[in-house]
Amino acid sequence: MIIDYDEIMRRVEAITPRLAENARQCDEMRRVVPESVALMVDAGLFRILQPSRVHGYEMDFRTLADATTRVSEACPSSGWVLTVISAHHWCIGAFPEAAQDEIFGDGQDNLIAGTLSWQGVATPVDGGYRVEGRWQFGSGVDSAQWVMLGCADPATRGPGVHVVVPRGDIEVDDTWQVLGMRGTGSKDIVARGTFVPAHRTIDTRKFFLGQSPYIRNHSTNLYYLPAEAILGLLAPTALIGSARFALRKFIEHTQNRRVIITGARKAEYAPIQIRLAEAAAEIKAADLLMHDGLRECGELLANVTSTAEQRARLKWQGAYAGELCRRAIGRLFAGSGAHAVYEGHPLQVAFRNINVGAQHASFDFDSSAEQYGRVLLGVGSKTGGS
Repeated sequence: MIIDYDEIMRRVEAITPRLAENARQCDEMRRVVPESVALMVDAGLFRILQPSRVHGYEMDFRTLADATTRVSEACPSSGWVLTVISAHHWCIGAFPEAAQDEIFGDGQDNLIAGTLSWQGVATPVDGGYRVEGRWQFGSGVDSAQWVMLGCADPATRGPGVHVVVPRGDIEVDDTWQVLGMRGTGSKDIVARGTFVPAHRTIDTRKFFLGQSPYIRNHSTNLYYLPAEAILGLLAPTALIGSARFALRKFIEHTQNRRVIITGARKAEYAPIQIRLAEAAAEIKAADLLMHDGLRECGELLANVTSTAEQRARLKWQGAYAGELCRRAIGRLFAGSGAHAVYEGHPLQVAFRNINVGAQHASFDFDSSAEQYGRVLLGVGSKTGGS
């Protein structure tokens, strides 16, 4: 069977009804329920960006983006975990081939959770590194067999290496008591002197700039892109799906609402109509910004190089797309009336999820805007990571 964009989207449509039925249970369990994970695994969704040399599909970013957006319309938690774990499967293409083979060899359907920011440290030792520390926001870690962790240099506290370790070599601390995105299970990951062999590590600076020596050994140029830019563009896909869901539910909700005192239909109110139109435009603009960035990524792959201006702009477009989704749900929720405040109401759920999702580091609106503005003005960029 040929696995192309249309086939992936057909598979997505086949599982979304069941994902939607499980969405509330994901929230209650504070993780994506095993059935929903199994549905996405069986549909091959986590293989979209996985290297073909280790049984992945090695498809383009648009395919994952559109699959994630559609899944998120059905279940925001499932969509978020899909894009985060799939991003890590793309990242593994920059690691030594021995690591790729160990994780995905023989067609294994392993999942890689983790946190890319260098919150812990990795100390060089014979044959590899000793890793220790605590990493927050390990989305999907309950469903994963491996974790990818960014590690600081213990001397400078700057970026050091990224490592991949078996799930059994770390601890999961259930800290995920949060306002929204509850079903993503984004718990803390703790390592206590975990040894990681050298073949499961990659220099962070080379990795983030798309300069790993191992990216040359794939069948396409997919792994040449700088990690920070592409991950920032993929992140808003889950929010766009949630925002589309909220827009649909707002329309359904408003069509049936009436003013208690007069009985007039809320749908006839011009302010409601204007509010809806603005929110719809913001969601559409977010989707267009994201797809424009992904289109440019495709062009960059032909040249396997990128400029500082391009990297800053791509990251900014992702951050702005996330901000537009946050503004849209705020506008819709404010116009939904008192009934929307109840636990379990679709618009209340979407409001919580999008606002929490927009807090992710990839959507850091202020720093992304500053960085892009500095590049445009030619005053240089600021460095540093978190």
